[in-house]
Amino acid sequence: MVTEQALFSIPSDGVVRSSKIHRHHIPLFAGKLPNTVAAKRFSAALDRHDWNRNPLIYALRRKRNQRISVRSERRETYDALGTALMANCDYNPDSDHLFEVMCSTEQLAQQTGQLHVDAATGRKTCDPVYKALKDWEDAGIIVVLKGLDPDSRQQKAMRIWIKPEFFAGLGFSVAELREIVNKFRRWLERKGLRETYRDRYSEHLKRLARSNVADITDKHSLKNLLKKIKRHVLGEDAQQQDEKKRIVSDLEQHLIKTEEALSAAPAKEERRYWKLYAAWKAQQPTATSYALENTARQNRPELSVANGEAYWRYLVELIPPVGS
Repeated sequence: MVTEQALFSIPSDGVVRSSKIHRHHIPLFAGKLPNTVAAKRFSAALDRHDWNRNPLIYALRRKRNQRISVRSERRETYDALGTALMANCDYNPDSDHLFEVMCSTEQLAQQTGQLHVDAATGRKTCDPVYKALKDWEDAGIIVVLKGLDPDSRQQKAMRIWIKPEFFAGLGFSVAELREIVNKFRRWLERKGLRETYRDRYSEHLKRLARSNVADITDKHSLKNLLKKIKRHVLGEDAQQQDEKKRIVSDLEQHLIKTEEALSAAPAKEERRYWKLYAAWKAQQPTATSYALENTARQNRPELSVANGEAYWRYLVELIPPVGS
């Protein structure tokens, strides 16, 4: 819903003055919530959440000397934006860091109906979203990475991670959070989506590298913080077990691809000649097979085991007839 009409007041001097527009749009999540248990559970908790009773938001407002009760407009923004974060959050423990919001601030504003485009200039603004993110960053429930573009002297696009404290405010303990993340990993394995999500995360990192987004490369303290959060949620042992499972999974995938390659039509033909020669060689004295292989090297020095089918086929052709 758009409320772009300015409020007018007519003072005693008869001059009409327009007051500042209170807000352009009413916050409402209009994105798509993923069909995963993690996103649905956190979203359902947000629907029941009272931001006035959130201990970290309460502490922040006291620190700022603001009134304790959050205005209804800001609470509506919190609700819509929180759902957008849940919908775009990366719950995959295979990723470098947990709980990254894998979309831009502009996309968050679009999904919450808070992206305003000025009709005259075409300038895009989403101040309510920025203010809400600033509140949450100051309250210590999200991590925001910012950067300055040295050429344009403007702020780069932000990267956002959700901290466990955000979920704690919704009523989730670390143990419950760990259980949800582990269930998400098992769901990926059961659905065969682990590799898909890993590729998705890889594409996300490549997209960030191509875009004007704040770079985490030299932010060592931030990277250490994000690693600490991941260890805190997964647990040291769980993280090590997860890494072992990832390595085993990679090996299994490699073996599957190797077997598929060997079972292809050309490979079957190649193995047929190798089996024929191996069966003959097993019935011969070592000197006989050695002499035949030596003859092959002299007659066709360009052939070797590396040539595969051609090499084994030539050896089979050199096998003397039975009784000769």
